[in-house]
Amino acid sequence: MSTARRPDAEILAETDEIAAWFENLDPSQVEQGPVSEYLLRRAARARAQCEREVEGAVRKARADGAMWCRIGEILGLDEQEARETYGLVEAR
Repeated sequence: MSTARRPDAEILAETDEIAAWFENLDPSQVEQGPVSEYLLRRAARARAQCEREVEGAVRKARADGAMWCRIGEILGLDEQEARETYGLVEAR
């Protein structure tokens, strides 16, 4: 993750896009449901994003020569679990 500060113009442009989206929002087109379901969907999306990041990190670690036992240790898995869970990631 980059810690570089984004240019103000970029932030303002994104803010304008978000504001326009809200201004043009048609409430009848928004999915309605319990807050708990919204939170669950949001958590599922976040988990999927995190898993993609882990997969990318595993791919990079393997390309750099990391052993499965070390990857497993870092991820809280044993070597076999790490290999079974992320072994196919290496081929992508």
